Amino acid sequence: MESLTRHREGDGPYGAQTVVRALPFVEFIELLEFSHLRFDLPEHGSTTLVGSQEWLRDIREESAQPGSVYVCTTLDALHQAVLAPDNAELSIDMPSDSRVRLRALSRQRGRAAPEPCVRVDLQTLIRRVLVPASAPAHLFDLVRRVVMTRLWVDVARVSSSRI
Repeated sequence: MESLTRHREGDGPYGAQTVVRALPFVEFIELLEFSHLRFDLPEHGSTTLVGSQEWLRDIREESAQPGSVYVCTTLDALHQAVLAPDNAELSIDMPSDSRVRLRALSRQRGRAAPEPCVRVDLQTLIRRVLVPASAPAHLFDLVRRVVMTRLWVDVARVSSSRI
């Protein structure tokens, strides 16, 4: 597994790399309304992992649920926008060249885990929103209108596996 800090030492603007996360429509609306992203819950038996999220370097439509919306950001923006839950710390790493993993780790063993979500600064986090080309036109229009009322970022359709 590679650490983000090690990548930053190399050539090129590592922090400017774009990453995406597919969110079901309801979860996307929760993000816009409440400024939080849900974690994928850990398997039973983990005493310190609150939850994790996988962000990808490209779009994989086959793994997204119908009606998913893609939130695009950069690694730097992800670092800056995500706020650690109480009694937890955030860890961001790259287990592979195509994935970025965000994890919240509890600082105290044996205590109830913090809420399985992470608060974010929307203005910093969201750089662009993509709707799959296969989505109905009314879903695209709804996403575009909702995004434009809260943020002024590009909303576009995407049909390929590249962002």
